[in-house]
This record gives sequence, structure tokens and C-alpha cells, in this order.
Amino acid sequence: MSSRLNGKVAVVTGSTRGIGEAIVRRLAAEGARVVVSGIDSADGVRVAREIGATYVDADVRLPARCEGLIDEVVREHGRIDVLVNNAGVFPSLSLEASTAEAWDQVFSVNARGAYLCSRAAVPHLRNGGGGVIVNIGTALAYRGSEDRIAYAASKGALLSLTKTMAHAFAKDRIRCNWVTVGWVASPGEIALRDELTGNGRAYLAERGERTPFGRIETTEEIAAGVAYLSSDEAAHITGCELNISGGMWI
Repeated sequence: MSSRLNGKVAVVTGSTRGIGEAIVRRLAAEGARVVVSGIDSADGVRVAREIGATYVDADVRLPARCEGLIDEVVREHGRIDVLVNNAGVFPSLSLEASTAEAWDQVFSVNARGAYLCSRAAVPHLRNGGGGVIVNIGTALAYRGSEDRIAYAASKGALLSLTKTMAHAFAKDRIRCNWVTVGWVASPGEIALRDELTGNGRAYLAERGERTPFGRIETTEEIAAGVAYLSSDEAAHITGCELNISGGMWI
């Protein structure tokens, strides 16, 4: 593993398992000082211990917790260089089956949470001479899904936020980029598909076979893309949509 993130301080929301866990493991392996965050303290402490990081409990729906998370990162490490907005929820809901409360819940995590964490981080990134915000997206932001209406819409909002921040903060050398995720066998996705189909792994494998590459991507592949965007190798990249979905849009 390279040391291209040596000296950088990174925080990843929703990083107690799944894609977020893979990201903190990769960033730490490449030399970053990492802060794990989420709402599952047992898994968070375990992951942090295994990679030599710290864990901060943070419910991104709450402005005070987002501000507290960033403040804790800066208090512990003296700076922040990378924010990865990964925390997300993705219930299976059609338009007619959804409720206003369910809609608000999804948006409060997927879009509002990223906004709140970014708002808290930007002053520190600016004061440090620049930095990186990476938002974890989805292919559903482009084509929607009748059974994940709130999720798709919230990620569409996150994509727009990414572009807006990239433009707004380029002068501050704060790079804002997006990673498009396709089908990934994360614990949350497997659990959802188990509930809907009875065999989540088989369902995801079949979906992967439909992609040009013939398989779903791994959490480690998503993490590799985030590590690149977080590094100085991507110093001239902002407003980018990095598609790690096995060619789903070819």
C-alpha cells in the first residue's frame, strides 16, 4: 500500500461497517490519520481499534452532532483535510407506500447530513489551505428507482450539492467530488435484499451479472476510488463524478 495520504487527517461518516468501513481502512492503510464515525458505537470502536484510529459517535441528522464531530477531529489532530460523506439510509419505498415522515428521514441523513457536515468542515478546510470533500453517491441518482424513490431523490440532491460546492469553494482549493456506486454487497444492502427476496446475496450476484463487467463491485474498489480523490494525485479534480459501477452507464 502506498503512503500517498501521509500527514492527512480524514473523517468518514457512517464508517462503522460496509462501504464506510472499507474507506477508513483504505485511508488508514495509505497513511492518513482517520476518525471513524457513525451511530453504532460497538462496531465503530472495533473498527477504530483495528486500524489505530479513533471513533466519534455522530448522528448526522443533528446539526450539533455534525459540528461536534468536526470539532473533535480538529481538537484531536489539529486540522482536517478530508471529509467523506458516506452515511446513508436506503429503505425500499415506492411513492404510494412512502410517508412524509419516511421521506424526511431519508433526506435528513443522505442530503441534509452531508450538508451539515460539509458546512462544519469548510471553515477548517479553508483555514488549512484547502482540502477534500467526497460524497458517496449512487447510480440511482441518474435513473431513479420506483421502489427507492426517497433514496434516489436524496442522492440526486447530494449530486447537485457536490457540483454546487465544487464551484463555490474552488477558489479556496477545496475539492468536492462524487463517487457513483452501483451494486455492492454491503451488509445493509444484503439485509435489505434478504428482506425483499429471501436471498440477498443471490439477488445481488444476479444483478451483477447484468453489468458489462459481469459482477458487482466490492467495497474495497469503492474505497480505492475515494483514496485517489483524497490524495494530491487528484489535486486538479473537482466537480467530478467517478463512476465505480462496472460500466453500468456504457
